[in-house]
Amino acid sequence: MVVMSIGMTVAFIVDVSALSIVFTALYVIVFGVTLGPLVWVMTADIFPDSIRASASSLCIGINWLCNLIVGVSYPYVSDALNDYAYVPFVLLLAIFYLLALKLVPETSGKSAEEIQAEYDSRREQ
Repeated sequence: MVVMSIGMTVAFIVDVSALSIVFTALYVIVFGVTLGPLVWVMTADIFPDSIRASASSLCIGINWLCNLIVGVSYPYVSDALNDYAYVPFVLLLAIFYLLALKLVPETSGKSAEEIQAEYDSRREQ
């Protein structure tokens, strides 16, 4: 997604509208198969059974709120940054990628108890 955001920025700078459409479509496709569904999967994995429903609802609500903020604020960001409107997204994606590498454990193939034990051990450090 970082590559697509950079591609969109370059397409706007060199004023090649077809290229910006391609990068936008690729961005949406990649988001749809990577980060888009991640909130639904991760919230089911990281919370204990006792609070899973409430915590998942809260996380998904925050996800939708953030989507709303991005959608409402983008025209203002675009007006302010012109061709560089995707640079903030590039920076945020890079930051959150590094945070995810550091903070989010691998959960595939693990039971809920194993995942909770890993989070508990991280909290104790």
